[in-house]
This record gives sequence, structure tokens and C-alpha cells, in this order.
Amino acid sequence: MTSWVAIDFETANSLRGSPCSVGLVKVQDGRIVEEWSSLIRPPAGYDHFDAFNVGIHGITAHHVRGAPGWPETLERIVRTAGGAPFVAHNAAFDIGVLAAACEASGLPVPDLRFACTLVVARRIWTGLLSYKLPVLADALGIDLPHHHDAGDDARAAAHVMLAALKRQGTAALGDLLAVHRIRMGSYRGGVRQGCRHRGAARREPFPDTDPDADPDNPFFGLTVCFTGTLPGMTRAEAAERMNAPGARTVPAVTKAVDLLVVGTIDPRRLAPDAEKTGKLAKAAQLRDAGNDITAIDDEEFYQLLAVAGS
Repeated sequence: MTSWVAIDFETANSLRGSPCSVGLVKVQDGRIVEEWSSLIRPPAGYDHFDAFNVGIHGITAHHVRGAPGWPETLERIVRTAGGAPFVAHNAAFDIGVLAAACEASGLPVPDLRFACTLVVARRIWTGLLSYKLPVLADALGIDLPHHHDAGDDARAAAHVMLAALKRQGTAALGDLLAVHRIRMGSYRGGVRQGCRHRGAARREPFPDTDPDADPDNPFFGLTVCFTGTLPGMTRAEAAERMNAPGARTVPAVTKAVDLLVVGTIDPRRLAPDAEKTGKLAKAAQLRDAGNDITAIDDEEFYQLLAVAGS
């Protein structure tokens, strides 16, 4: 399996079925052989543009006027892949966008396989506090001119996977995943199976976890802490949004914390001469000491909320 296609989507709003741009980078035998990106007219009913999303990628309704719709875009995606697996950074989001756009358009979700560079990176480059694509690209010396440009992000994700393959000494995606006990994700007959590390311990529910919470959602069983301000959401609202997916929130960073969500930081509230909040400094200290704690920013948090359906 030496042929695969890196893919990245940007969305018009918080609905996963609202793709407004896509980037594709096809790799064969360790070399990039094709690149393509396009704006997309989101499916009807999913085509409003939220200020939050526009602030991230700069795409508006005006930009996608006259752009291809989802059916034409899907046809190009499937044709480019030619049955090869997809690769994406936080693939649960991007593959979820593809599936949701199909459902919003009344189209069947094509059978497909996918691997996640986020899952792979966490197994190979251990010890990082954040695995956000720009952070990872910087750590690996990968050029990422414009984060949230779908073409640039897809290319960066492709180079992350290529770096992982080179480190492993193989051009075969299947060999890399097998060595690190990572299960290839898939959509078969409308049933999704995520890309995940097979050795990951099953997270146990908290005593007060909602019995309807999906144990496969990205927040299930996690202890979450917040620092900074989240756009469009109070700290109390964010904590409330963690209940349904089966997470719990705590006010301080300790060894029990799995995930630190970092919002906008007001520099006036930092301690004198400090460059980061006390919670972020504590998280970095715990990570350096070997604790499995990850920091994500507000964009990643909202993406995970979309994946969790919360």
C-alpha cells in the first residue's frame, strides 16, 4: 500500500456537512504525484457562513458563488483516490465532513479507508505537548505557508506521513501502521470504524457518565481543564458541553488531567515576565515528567465537539 491521498477540508460553519474548500495530495511510492484544491458550494441548508469559521479560513459565501457543488467535488475526490486510502490530520473530522456532506446531499457515503497523521504522530514523536498541524510541521521542518488553506494543510499532512514512513524505513502505509499497532479507519456500508492505536487502553466511564455517551467519541473518559477565553462560549457552557460525551472538567491542571483546552489568553492576566498561563506551564511540566497530557487550542476543541456531536 504505497499509494494514498492526503485530504483536508474547511467548513462554512459548525455543521460537518458544510465543506467550503478541499485540498488533495496524492502520493505514490514515497513521492507526491498530484495536487488539487478547490472551493466548494456547501450543500443546501448547510451553506450559511459563520463568523467564527470565516475568521479562521477567510472564505465567505461570495467566494464560493459559482464553485462546484458537493456531487462534483465528491466525484473528483473519489476519482483522484482511485481506491487508495485517505490520510488526514485529525481524520475523524475530515472523513466526518465527507460523510456528512454526502448525507446532506442525499448521496451514499463511498466505501473508503483512512489513516490519521495525528494518531501516527503521537506514536512516533512522543513528548510533544501539542500535535496541532502547525506545531508538528514546525517541529519536523515542514513548510506550511497558510494554515487553514485546504491545499496547504493537505500538503503538510502528506509530508508528516512521509516523514513517519521515512523514519520507519518503509514506503508502505500498511507496514507503518502495523508496526505501531494502529488500526486503519474505514467506512463500509455506511458503518464507520475509526483510526486508532490498538494498544490504547479502553477508557472507563466516570460514575456519573451519561449512559448514552458513545465510548468511541474523542472526549469519553477524559479529564478536561480549560485556560483562557473560548470564542462564543463561556467556561460554564464549555464544561456543560463535556457532560454528554462522557468527559469531566476540573478547575486546575493536575496529573489526572488528560486534555488542556487553551483559549485566547489575555496577556494582562499573566504573571509578571510569564509567557504562558500557569495552567499551560504546569501542563508542560507534567508532560516533561512523562505524564500523558495534551494541549489543544480552541479551533481543535470545536472540531472535536463536532466529531463528538456535542
